[in-house]
Amino acid sequence: MGWKKDRAEIKQFMAARPDPDGKKNCDSQEAKAINDQLNRKLQEQPAWRRGRFLYES
Repeated sequence: MGWKKDRAEIKQFMAARPDPDGKKNCDSQEAKAINDQLNRKLQEQPAWRRGRFLYES
């Protein structure tokens, strides 16, 4: 899969998280499933892409 598709999918996962800031301690099964998929997708990316995506504005 190309980077643009991966990036779009990562953005969808990040938008779908019920507690994106982690301030509400949301431990629902939905939140865990979304975070697991997001982590899996991010781990597939090279380190420089992960950092670039996570720290860009």
